[in-house]
Amino acid sequence: MPNNIEIQIPVPEFIDNIHTHQVDIFRRFDEGKKRFFMLCWHRRARKTTLSLNVLIRECIKNPKKVYGYIAPTYTQAKAIIWRDPNMLFRYLPQEAIKRRNESELFIEFHNGSILVIKGADNPDSIRGQDYEGVVLDEWALMKQMVWEEILRPIITPNPKRWAIFEFTPKGRNFVYDYWNKCEQWPDWYKSYLSVSDSGLVSEEELEKARNEMPRALYDQEFECSFLADEEFTLISAESVEALRECIRHPLEIKRVIACDPSYGGDECVIYAMENTRIIDVKVLHLKDTMLIAGEVAAMMFKHQTETSAVDCIGVGAGVYDRLREQGKRVIGINSAEKSTNGMFYNLRAEMWWYAMDLIKRGEVDYPEDHELRRELSFVKYKVINSSGLIQMEPKQDTKKMLGRSPDRADAFIYGLWALRSVSPIKKDAWSSTVRAHGVSSMAVSAMAA
Repeated sequence: MPNNIEIQIPVPEFIDNIHTHQVDIFRRFDEGKKRFFMLCWHRRARKTTLSLNVLIRECIKNPKKVYGYIAPTYTQAKAIIWRDPNMLFRYLPQEAIKRRNESELFIEFHNGSILVIKGADNPDSIRGQDYEGVVLDEWALMKQMVWEEILRPIITPNPKRWAIFEFTPKGRNFVYDYWNKCEQWPDWYKSYLSVSDSGLVSEEELEKARNEMPRALYDQEFECSFLADEEFTLISAESVEALRECIRHPLEIKRVIACDPSYGGDECVIYAMENTRIIDVKVLHLKDTMLIAGEVAAMMFKHQTETSAVDCIGVGAGVYDRLREQGKRVIGINSAEKSTNGMFYNLRAEMWWYAMDLIKRGEVDYPEDHELRRELSFVKYKVINSSGLIQMEPKQDTKKMLGRSPDRADAFIYGLWALRSVSPIKKDAWSSTVRAHGVSSMAVSAMAA
C-alpha cells in the first residue's frame, strides 16, 4: 500500500451510526487498562458490527499480526460475516486489502496483518494461529474449551493481547459463571445492555416481539436475562390450564387422525381430533407397523375422516407407506426436515411454536388428558445462534427429565399442524360426541403387544 494514502478507521459507514455503548467499548479498549471485554448485549444491539470494526482497525494499525473472528459455527461465520454485504466488506477499506481468500476465509492486508474467520464447531481449525487479538461472537453458544484450552494459552501470557467475548445469554451455562466472577479480575471489563436501556429497537417492534414470543425468550433475547433451564418451557402449564375458560364456537368442522408411532418402550399414540378437540384416543405398545397402520385406518373409518397425519421418520415410514398403499390421504410429518420459516431450526420447532401460539390465543380446546397436559408443558426450547434460530430439545432429553417420551404431546402437535391442510366437512355429516359445558368426551383404549 502506498505510504501517502491515508485511511480513516473505523470507516464513516460505522462512525456515522455508532451508538453510545459502542463508543464506551472503543474508549476503554484504547485506554489499555483492560484486556478482556465481556459484552452481554441484547439481540440487534450491533455487537458484531462493533467487534468487526475493532478487528479491522487493529489489523490496519499493527503490521504483521494475526487477528481472529470466531463464530459458533463455520457456516454462520461465512453467511453472517463474509457473505452479508452489510457486515465485513461494508466496513473494510478496500485500499488496505492485499488479498482476500474466500475458500479459507481470511483477509491479508498490505502491512502483512491477517484477519481470519473461524467457526468454533471445528476447534482444531482454530489451533496453530498466533493471535494478537480475538473476538468470540455469541460466546454462550460455544464450547467452554474453545477459550480455556485453545485461545487462552495464546492470549493470556502476552500482556498486549486481548479478547472480546460478546453474547446474548443462553441460560445459566459457563458464560453465566464468567459473568458473575469477572468483576473480581483486574484485566476484565463487562458491559451490560438490555433493550430497555439502549433504545435501539422501536417500541412497535418490541411490542410485536412481546406478543409473538414466550416471555422467557423475550427476557433472554431482549432484556439479557440469565434464565434457569426450567424457564425455557415453550408451552407453560398456566397457558394450558387457561384453556378451561375459553369457549370456542368454530364455524366449520375439520377432522383428522394424528399418530406418533413410537415404539421401543414409548407409546404409539393415535388421536382422533375434531377441530382442536380430542374425541378419541388409542394408546398402543406395538412394534408392528402393519398393525399400527391398521389401527389408524380403523380410526379413520370410525370417525368418518379422510385424512391422517403420521410421523414418517423411522418406524413411522412403514405406517405412512402402508396407508398410502391403501389409498388413504396421509400427511407425512417429517419433523427433522428444514423449516420454511427462517426462525426455526426444523419443522418440529415450527410446529411446536405454531401450537404454542394457538394455545396462547385460546384457540385450542382444553385437553382433558392429564398426561398430555403434563407433556405439553414439559418440552423445552433453546436459541442456537445469533439470529435467534429456535430449536426444540431432543425427545431423549425430555424423556430423561419427564420419565417418558412426550409422544402424546407430539401426536397432539401433529394434529393441530395437520388441521391447516384439512378441508372442512358439512356440519350435518355426523353427530360428534358433546358433553355438558361444550367439552367433548374422550374414549381411551390401550393395547399391549
